[in-house]
Amino acid sequence: MNDDKKDIFDYETYIKGEIGKVRKIDRKPKPKPTPKPQQKPAKFSSLDLPEKQKKKQLEKEESIENIRRMFGEALDESKEELAEFADEQVVDMPETNPEGVRRKLYFLFGIVISVLAVIGLISTINFTADKIKAFADNTQQKTEFARFVYPIVICDPAPFNQTVKLRNDTMITAAIWDIILYEDKSKYEADFDMIIVPELDVEQHGTKLFGAGLSFEHQSILGADVQFYYDESIKSYRVPSNPKYFTYSPYIENISRVGERYTLTVGYVSPTPAWLTLTSEEEPEPEKYVEYVVSKRGDEMTLVSIQESDIKVDSPHGL
Repeated sequence: MNDDKKDIFDYETYIKGEIGKVRKIDRKPKPKPTPKPQQKPAKFSSLDLPEKQKKKQLEKEESIENIRRMFGEALDESKEELAEFADEQVVDMPETNPEGVRRKLYFLFGIVISVLAVIGLISTINFTADKIKAFADNTQQKTEFARFVYPIVICDPAPFNQTVKLRNDTMITAAIWDIILYEDKSKYEADFDMIIVPELDVEQHGTKLFGAGLSFEHQSILGADVQFYYDESIKSYRVPSNPKYFTYSPYIENISRVGERYTLTVGYVSPTPAWLTLTSEEEPEPEKYVEYVVSKRGDEMTLVSIQESDIKVDSPHGL
């Protein structure tokens, strides 16, 4: 090639040369950045904490370690064991049987009805027993009051409001009748068909009927059918040991109570022996009714007053 031609600028050669430079530059490996050393997280030392916080930190670490161990043991279990455990936890649900359920309900309902019937029967029996007991108690109470007023009913005293206003012969007669009816007459001296009763015994029985604080003037009681002779020389009464005549016998129609005071509606039955009036199941027909007011404390009774009754004998049984 001529020197003239060498002086001319060769564009193509220039471009190729520049491209080669670039390629050579690209082929050089880029320097890798030096990695910075990784800093490990600073471990938290329990020694840097106060004593209480150290204990709490240690407890937390132990708890975390225990939890990890438990999970590890649980995950180590075989699938067969887990399946077996699941099978054991399965509960077979019984198949519902409407007919069987209905029968059970009927059975339970029958038991409830039976129990209620038994309770009702027991209640009825108790109620009837209480009524019978109350009736028996009332009958017994009527008998007790009838025995108490019997000696006074025989005397048929006039109504009075206070026992201190009673006549002397009424008190003595009632006291002697109380001895005849209820006292052990074998302890008294006998004189043919008479017994000798000391006046002191008469006063004691009078006090039992009418209360304390009464004064007695002893005298003979000469009735139309029965006589009680008073012998002042021996301070005693000659009394028939077994008189045959009774003026009236008591029949207790009704009893009402206010505190310790009882008001008795007493029917006068004439002339019926005492045992017949007190034990007969048939209601007698009284000739008249009288209201007796009696004070009762325990087993002791005392007559308070005698009043006229509003019950008349025109209607049956005085009602």
